Amino acid sequence: MAALQDPDRVGVLLAGDAGLGKSALAGAVLRQLGAAVKPFWIFPAAAMTKLPFGALAPYLGSYPLPESEPWPSVPRRMEKVLSRRLETGEPTALVIVEDAGNLDADSSRVLAQLALMGLVKLLVLSRPKPGPTAAFVSLWNEGLLRRFDLSPLTDAQARELCSQMLGGEVINSASTALCRIAGGNPLLLLALIRQAQRTGELVLRNHVWMLKNFHLRVDQQLRDLVREQLACRSAAETEILETVALAEPLPLAWLHRLASDSDVDTLIEDRLITIARGPQRLVRSASPLLGKVVRALVPPARSMMIRSRVLDVVDGTMPEEMQTRLVCWSLDCGAEVPDEQLLGAAASANRHFEPMVALQTAGAIDGEVFRAAAKVQMADAHFHLGDLPRAAALLQDCVDSAADHATAGAASILAARVHLGMGGQTLELRKIAASWRASEQRLGAGSLTPGPAESAGSRLLILHALHLEGRYAEIEDELAERLADTGSDPITRAKILYLWAELLAATGRPDSAFRASGEILQLLGGSSTAQFRAYELARFKHSLALVRLGRWNLVAMPPTEAPWHGFRSGLHFSGGQSLVEGLAALRKGDMVTALGRLSVAIEAFFESDFDHLLPYALGLAAYAASLLGQNDVVDRYCEAFNRVPYRGSAHFQLMGQAHVAAARAGLHGAANGVRELSVLADRARGMGLLAAERDARELALRLGDSGHLPRLVELTDHGEGPEAECLNAYARALLQRDAEQLIAASERAQELRYHLLAAECLGKAVWFLNGSGDRKRVRAVAQLLQLRRRELAGISTLSLFGTDDATSLTPREREVVTMVINGNSNREIAQLASLSVRTVEGHLYRIFSKLGINRREDLTSCDLMAVRSDALSPR
Repeated sequence: MAALQDPDRVGVLLAGDAGLGKSALAGAVLRQLGAAVKPFWIFPAAAMTKLPFGALAPYLGSYPLPESEPWPSVPRRMEKVLSRRLETGEPTALVIVEDAGNLDADSSRVLAQLALMGLVKLLVLSRPKPGPTAAFVSLWNEGLLRRFDLSPLTDAQARELCSQMLGGEVINSASTALCRIAGGNPLLLLALIRQAQRTGELVLRNHVWMLKNFHLRVDQQLRDLVREQLACRSAAETEILETVALAEPLPLAWLHRLASDSDVDTLIEDRLITIARGPQRLVRSASPLLGKVVRALVPPARSMMIRSRVLDVVDGTMPEEMQTRLVCWSLDCGAEVPDEQLLGAAASANRHFEPMVALQTAGAIDGEVFRAAAKVQMADAHFHLGDLPRAAALLQDCVDSAADHATAGAASILAARVHLGMGGQTLELRKIAASWRASEQRLGAGSLTPGPAESAGSRLLILHALHLEGRYAEIEDELAERLADTGSDPITRAKILYLWAELLAATGRPDSAFRASGEILQLLGGSSTAQFRAYELARFKHSLALVRLGRWNLVAMPPTEAPWHGFRSGLHFSGGQSLVEGLAALRKGDMVTALGRLSVAIEAFFESDFDHLLPYALGLAAYAASLLGQNDVVDRYCEAFNRVPYRGSAHFQLMGQAHVAAARAGLHGAANGVRELSVLADRARGMGLLAAERDARELALRLGDSGHLPRLVELTDHGEGPEAECLNAYARALLQRDAEQLIAASERAQELRYHLLAAECLGKAVWFLNGSGDRKRVRAVAQLLQLRRRELAGISTLSLFGTDDATSLTPREREVVTMVINGNSNREIAQLASLSVRTVEGHLYRIFSKLGINRREDLTSCDLMAVRSDALSPR
């Protein structure tokens, strides 16, 4: 708009690929300009590119196109047309040229001349290829046309667009997946959204839009949109697009043997194919949708011909994903594929979260040799699809009938995941490990000894069972010894580190857990074996440690993606990042944000929960809702917590239970909550789960039970991270009943952005200062507390004051507060309560002092709830 209104410019050149929103942006600008301009639209057709002045024909009307007259007569005639259509006093015309690449040269010269004469402003919309005509390029080069280039949407922009279209919260993984499938093209993204809604894969659940069992399909609308984008490509360029789509990812060196360098460069420049970094420089279609449509448009005979050509140029090691694509391609062409290749393709597809491809390739295996391995891959695919009973049925006898160590290990690990996902007990894991060990011995009978990775596998499964049971004291020394052995392969070491990081986090050592999970990310980030699941789970643990360490800026940063990370894995692991964001907000005291992010995490975990975090998320969300006074939400999440068939590791199980107990205290009374939290804290202490114990005792303290203070001091005396430091200072000051220490602890907690803890410190300080008789100091601290309370967005049910006689409102004071809230004046209150006006004023002075406010307008019903006379008094 600024460029169009600039008197030194003749207009704007808006460039972008089809579907990026040029017309939509032009329309938005026109609506904003309103009566300031008179629009004249020009729609040049590709068939009229060579017809002189063809695009201007609709405006010339009764004026015939020039045949013998000189060229300059046309601008004069256009000037007369514009003058006739513009009434006296009306603004200058704005000419909008749609798809300027189809504009004939003569028409563009006329429009350029009219613009130079100051008769019109230009808004020229053009694709990069074919670009705008020479006349417009000349104006741009001279600085008279301001150029704006539209780029594909980022993930954040796509999420905003999805939210606008759907009218609600959209889970990040859903908008990211749709954006990447569409290559960031808004037109294709909107079409994908409509298609996903029609197929029932984009669903609204508990006010959150999410993708459910999503698999990329291409309906006629999407096919037509992509076909239109590719209509102007040459035959050579079309063949390259088909080759890349059918074989992707294809090493660039191999592609150069199949096509000219100039055509490849053109498609790269036009953003129809992309080249990844790396030694092989793998070439892919610009988006999964583009590749899917192109593959669907290639006739079978042509597909077979291209396949033969690709196989002729294969030289050296074929990329793993290309091997999978080639196997599927061969099956589509009716070619014979060896069982070994089918099995490898199925395993690769499962690693890349493509269960339908895994089912297609594993289901094509006929030989008995690979029968057990094929069933394992099919079971893994059904596991990804959420059909756990089907996966369990396929896995029966797979360990005992496995023909090799790899199959026995994969079947055992998957059987353990399926068993836990169905709510099974950890005792069964020992039976699975025993079967695995027996299979290792059977398979190793014909050799000297099984490989180190195989012999370690069954023992690691036992250690995992002990980890889930919270028996860290039994496994810590063994894990430390295994980590000291530097001879382990990276994958085995990553598995050991995962258990080690869990142990450290559960036993209250977040800084050490952060370093351990960071090592996993380094080990797997560059792994060629594509351990996506392990990488994503380690990334969640890494982020969780960041929250415990109070590194909020790093928590808020979007996670760095490994080179192989795509939209499919994001759909399976989106709950973890939302949980981390929600936990961070909860620890800081922002319960509105916490409940919002945790609600999103819960919906994601209902679809995919590899690490069994749903109970923990439900507990956190119930607690956040309780502090916001949303009792219906508390009820819903507590009931859901009881219905979840699994509880996860003992560490997360206890923390989930503790937050549920604290949440229920708002419904059933603080006394019940305190008793339950005390039991949970003692159980966690007996198991050595110090992080869960600390959370339970902190929650009990917040409910008014100060009997946990000595143990809280012990737990945080040498705790890692600033959260432990702040909690330690708070607990020590409470034990010593030292108001000044509490104020200092509050300042430190506020500085580190633990806003809820900072407010609690001030609340206790006001309580202690009330007994000192220093009213001036009480008033100052109470006013600061009131400011802190306002920063705790939405919290309405938490008492931030002590509740002894000095600070609890008396029945008469509560009566006065109620009448003030109802709008009664001091004189009216005096008459209703049979008091003098002076006595009422005295009551108000004491009420204001206790609540840390200065005016009657600051009194709210929340204040009446916050200082209950029947609350638990600190012991």
